[in-house]
Amino acid sequence: MIVAILVFAVLLCIGMPIAIALGMFGVAHIAMMGNASYFGIIIGRMFNAVNIISISCIPFFIMAGEIMNGGGITKRLLEFLRSFLGHVRGGLAYCTIALSAILAAILGSAQANAALLNQILPGELEKDGYPRSFSGALISGASVLGPIIPPSTMFIFYCYLTEVSIKYMFIAGIIPGVILALAYCITVFITTRKNGKIGKNIKKPEGRFSWKQFLLSFVKAIPALLVPTIIIGGVLTGFCTAVEAGAVAVVAAFIASLIYRELNFKKIPEMMFRSAISTGAIFMIIAFGNLLAWTMAKDNIPTKIISAITSLTTNKYLIILLILFILVLVGCVLDMSSATLIFIPVMFPLIQAIGMDVVHFGIIFSLMITIGMITPPVGQVLFITCNVSGVGFKPLVKNIWPFVIASFATTFILAYLPDVVLLLPKVFGYTS
Repeated sequence: MIVAILVFAVLLCIGMPIAIALGMFGVAHIAMMGNASYFGIIIGRMFNAVNIISISCIPFFIMAGEIMNGGGITKRLLEFLRSFLGHVRGGLAYCTIALSAILAAILGSAQANAALLNQILPGELEKDGYPRSFSGALISGASVLGPIIPPSTMFIFYCYLTEVSIKYMFIAGIIPGVILALAYCITVFITTRKNGKIGKNIKKPEGRFSWKQFLLSFVKAIPALLVPTIIIGGVLTGFCTAVEAGAVAVVAAFIASLIYRELNFKKIPEMMFRSAISTGAIFMIIAFGNLLAWTMAKDNIPTKIISAITSLTTNKYLIILLILFILVLVGCVLDMSSATLIFIPVMFPLIQAIGMDVVHFGIIFSLMITIGMITPPVGQVLFITCNVSGVGFKPLVKNIWPFVIASFATTFILAYLPDVVLLLPKVFGYTS
């Protein structure tokens, strides 16, 4: 196993795509296991990994994001939020967090949230006096809401690997997502007042709240607001399954774009092509990751890790704390898909052994791995922000830490408050 880990680390260091590095990790592990017959199952394991109905919604969510970006939906949402929050100090920063939360209910991905927000917000934030490095950190931090507020591709990965109900995972993500958004708002409130370099340059609000302007912007934003409402409402009411919600998202986004008359039909093939490329990359990671998960199970790696941890302590709360610290390290060096596919088969039996609820653990695991997207050295969202907005990596990392700390603090608290996380699922019939 050590040789396989070294192979994986070397491939990552030389810039090998994560999917290929995962695949070679699995192949190297098979070689170390010493059973040549295992090589014959590689193609079958990869094919079976993507031949699953529960992940068929992923390309639809990606396409929904493409349509939103080109259909004027995001712009209408921002105008509506500014009419409501733009008249308070730091209002545009709060709008950024709220907009990310709404987009999360459509896109289900931190990367998609970051890419979309970085196309429209850096310039607007700069006009209001926010330093570009702080704007980048704010957008990156807010993007973490993408995989937490349902629908979520992260939840789909988790449920695919554990056979946990996608519906109840989606429902369980709502309250933690709202709490995390509020934690970010508190972070903005403190930062803009305590940090003189940021606070002194922020443009003071002009005018007062206007009901007329608010209602007008609300009416204009109704088609855009209906998109997340239809998706979440459809799942909660049983109108559509969590898997079908992806197709519903595309249809809802397309209809809203037609209402705004900003969608260029000539660009739809290009949107579909980009969606196909993104889907292919995700499915490659799933395929190779499944191979690695199989080799680890075959080599009894989960059992060995469980034995090692339980030999240190059998206290449930200490074990949860150990898991959290492990996930902090994992999230800093691995991307979401890889971390999920590698560590869920290891940790899921452990949390079952200590009696932790599987939906509760799914939310906490998703939060911890997603936070890794805004922590160096392999924070994918940070690199997306740098590439799209042009902000430097070092200034971005310097300003991201308040949001990282807020994220970790929120997650650690929720890890020991299962009743808060499971409140809504139980309302809709979930039993542990």
